[in-house]
Amino acid sequence: MTRGEALLAGDEKVVGKAKPTVYDLPHEGHAYGRSDPADAEGAREVTMHWAAHVPHPKSGPDCQDFRKLNRAAAKSGVRHAKDMAEFRKVVDIKLIPKGAAGCLPKVIPSDVIPSFAYGQKSRPSTPIAHVVGNTYAMEYEELQEQGYRNLEMRQQTLSKTKIKLTKAAKDRISAARLRNDERDNPPLPKEPFKMSKFKKVSSRMLLPGINRSASMPNLTKSGMSHQASRMMGGSEELDLQ
Repeated sequence: MTRGEALLAGDEKVVGKAKPTVYDLPHEGHAYGRSDPADAEGAREVTMHWAAHVPHPKSGPDCQDFRKLNRAAAKSGVRHAKDMAEFRKVVDIKLIPKGAAGCLPKVIPSDVIPSFAYGQKSRPSTPIAHVVGNTYAMEYEELQEQGYRNLEMRQQTLSKTKIKLTKAAKDRISAARLRNDERDNPPLPKEPFKMSKFKKVSSRMLLPGINRSASMPNLTKSGMSHQASRMMGGSEELDLQ
């Protein structure tokens, strides 16, 4: 038996496989090690959020004047920090704000009205959300619909009741209107038909007691007496015959 065969004897012949353990291990997907807590601010919060600077609050009337406190503590014989803490609890010296070195500053509008803005007023920004969301068009459509509804209601209140007529009734009404128009405005008498070449030609036949037109008798007194005598003479001739 060679040296290599001796090393691979028994269970050691399987190369690359760990020995079976005697402990109860978790499942294969288990991650070993200590898990760190998740950070509240990730890369997105850090890069997409801008934290404005908050200045330190100015000392107000509630703050203590440490210079005067230290001087008073030194005069009182305080030497240790513990005694100094007890001394501050007993002695309270407030900080007095410093006054103006020169003349008093002028009062400006922002001192009275904190929201006062300086400069020339510019055009307000365009409401892109309303423009993209079609808000103005919808408001105009609602206003138009309301106007149409009001107009329809007004027309309904002012309009008269219309009666729908049949065709026969319409014909009778139109015929009655035509008759009334003819009675009130009678038409002019029509000129008898005559060829255009004879319209300006006068009659050439002249008879005693008859005017130029044979179709129209003389209606004067002399003409009527002459016609009556002729008619009587004609009747006598008929009797003699």
